[in-house]
Amino acid sequence: MTGRTETPPAGPDRASEARRLIDSMEHAKSIGEGHFSALGMLINDASLCADEAALVAVQDGLQWLHRAHYLDKANLDPDQREERGRILGLIDVAHWALRRLPSGLQLGLQPGGHAARFLQSVASHPGMNNQQLADALGTDATEVSRVGRKLLSAGVVWRRKEWRHNAWDITPRGREYLERAGLLTEAPHHEGSPDTLPPPTRRPDLA
Repeated sequence: MTGRTETPPAGPDRASEARRLIDSMEHAKSIGEGHFSALGMLINDASLCADEAALVAVQDGLQWLHRAHYLDKANLDPDQREERGRILGLIDVAHWALRRLPSGLQLGLQPGGHAARFLQSVASHPGMNNQQLADALGTDATEVSRVGRKLLSAGVVWRRKEWRHNAWDITPRGREYLERAGLLTEAPHHEGSPDTLPPPTRRPDLA
């Protein structure tokens, strides 16, 4: 089966959609590009939103499909061998997406801890640099770098360079994690309030 790409749902019921797609793949005469594209988009969306149930549904469903129709089959034709390779590739992608979920990495944010406050700070003030975070957390730049590396490996923050400084932003996965933990507080900061932070450092020639 080939043709147009199916669009996975934008809502929270990705696990049901994953099962529906894999069931459709099982009963198709040949697995088309639309199936693989839809599953790829679903895995990407589930990873960004930390949707563990959807990723588990994809991984389990594809592993079952591989065992039932491709494992130890010596007489596969070229198209079936390509399907098997792409299915194994998606299984690997789902596996590593699950491994990188904050829960899988046992991120375990403690309210008031440096990791939680780091995430809360960059959620409220995107683009904060190491020194600004150190001031906000009441610690030093070395601790900020250590915590930042941990959060970066969990996929809950992004790090970019602004001239000589790191600038930190929260990812969709990080925001979802804060929401689930009940730690997302984005009250507006009014000019002149004690906790208003200075803007990120800019290059002098761009000021």
